Amino acid sequence: MTQWLEKRKGDVFYQKAKAENYRARSAYKLIEIQEKFHIIKKGNSVIDLGAAPGSWSQVALEFTGVGGKVVAIDLLPLAPISGNFVFIHGDFTKESTIEKIKNEIGEANVVISDAAPEFSGIRAMDYGIAIDLNFAALDLAKQVLMANGNFVCKSFQSAEFPKFLKEAKKNFSRVETFKPVSSLKNSPELYVIGLKFKKEI
Repeated sequence: MTQWLEKRKGDVFYQKAKAENYRARSAYKLIEIQEKFHIIKKGNSVIDLGAAPGSWSQVALEFTGVGGKVVAIDLLPLAPISGNFVFIHGDFTKESTIEKIKNEIGEANVVISDAAPEFSGIRAMDYGIAIDLNFAALDLAKQVLMANGNFVCKSFQSAEFPKFLKEAKKNFSRVETFKPVSSLKNSPELYVIGLKFKKEI
């Protein structure tokens, strides 16, 4: 544990997050995604899935500006963030939580998800749960996104990943995969970016 803490403290993005008052180094992953794909615009409404501890919500609020809104959802508690921010304590895979989200925000311009399971170390099981979260995030996005809305979802390379990517491509005009520089080098994570949601009328 001590060795892990020492390694973490030596991490450039960990130090940068501390200095710039972000709650986690993962903030820079969303910043990189935003710089490359411009998913969030001023005044947008954003849904942040698996939001704790809140670094992605912090970044989203910066990019949406004064007229924007961020609704964050997580099973873990999340301390308030200044700005037009709402936290829903719940499981975004459950219909009851989805209804709360719809009541709070109606339709959204962007859905972002950095959600991941608590890893057990059994890779096949962990990646299976992760891909289920991916499909749940995509399903929610299909329910709440406005036409031409954008979607970001953390995933992992696995046997089931191509199925998720194929499903995403059915629903967005452009789909890209992206691994931020700020991702740990040995991490198998990557992000699926869906641009211009093809909303059924």
